[in-house]
Amino acid sequence: MAWATYLTPEIIDIMAKAGVKVRAIPAETDQEMFTKLKAGGASAYDIVFANSGWSPTYYKAGLIEAFDAGEVKGSDQIYPVFLEDATFPYIVSPRKLLAFPNTWDRCGMVWNMEHVPLTEPYSWMALWDPKIAKGKVMFRGGPEDFLAISGLSLGVPRDQVLSMVGDTLNKAAEHLAQLKPFQIINSDTLLEDSLRTGESWIGLAGTSSNAMRANRVAGRTLVGNTVPVEGTLGWIDGAQIVKGTKKRDLALKFIEVWNGPDLQSYLLTTYGFPPCNRVVNEKALAAGGDLAADLLARGSDTPDGSRDMLFQGPPENPSAWAAAYDRIIGA
Repeated sequence: MAWATYLTPEIIDIMAKAGVKVRAIPAETDQEMFTKLKAGGASAYDIVFANSGWSPTYYKAGLIEAFDAGEVKGSDQIYPVFLEDATFPYIVSPRKLLAFPNTWDRCGMVWNMEHVPLTEPYSWMALWDPKIAKGKVMFRGGPEDFLAISGLSLGVPRDQVLSMVGDTLNKAAEHLAQLKPFQIINSDTLLEDSLRTGESWIGLAGTSSNAMRANRVAGRTLVGNTVPVEGTLGWIDGAQIVKGTKKRDLALKFIEVWNGPDLQSYLLTTYGFPPCNRVVNEKALAAGGDLAADLLARGSDTPDGSRDMLFQGPPENPSAWAAAYDRIIGA
């Protein structure tokens, strides 16, 4: 089970040629995949993908197993940070994983440099600068992302943001409400157009390459992008092994093929996200061209930069977050 973009005929064909017959079940969101797996379990699924900020939720619910990276042939091609940094939510301990790392990206702070002349040190508090007109701040994502950025801007440590409750959560919501009316943009293309035309001036981008693509269309350096000093949102996605699957060996083979050069190259050329696979990433960077430029804009040459990320995932108390957003921002 995965997002539809990971279940294309080309991917199914690559798997079949490697001897893995896949029955593909699409889902739109992490929440939908979690709900489906909880209902169906190992009798219905063997592999489920996730943005790895969700992996602890799956694990605590008894839906996935932890496994050793060494069980996957080719794991030596993964950048060490994606297998060993136990602060990452899908790493139980070095090389003991809840998900096998696939691709990653960071959400940046972006701004139109003609309207907002920012200088270092860059901070999320720039969104609250009184010189920036209301209505010119935009966000790409959902309410939980917006509250998380507000929490970061107030100095809540990254490892405590998703556990905000009570006064801390209310302060983050009230702080966010000060930006009303802010724009919520639901596609990268619209975000890039909005920044380029000056409809929006500053905000949260969905990917670290939004600025580069906006500048490419503009034909000049017009939009800036950075990771603020407080850090930023981001994700690593990957395949998880469903607990109790009777096809565990095939599940490991699936992950091996997924991490292999044919499928990783397909994912890279089709979607452009930085691979966790060092061999595939470095080959693409060495080839140059627009793809390499896009990867560099996303920071793929410095994978240790993933340590700056607050991993997107469910807050510890989703109902409290929803209530705070609706009560203070949605009113």
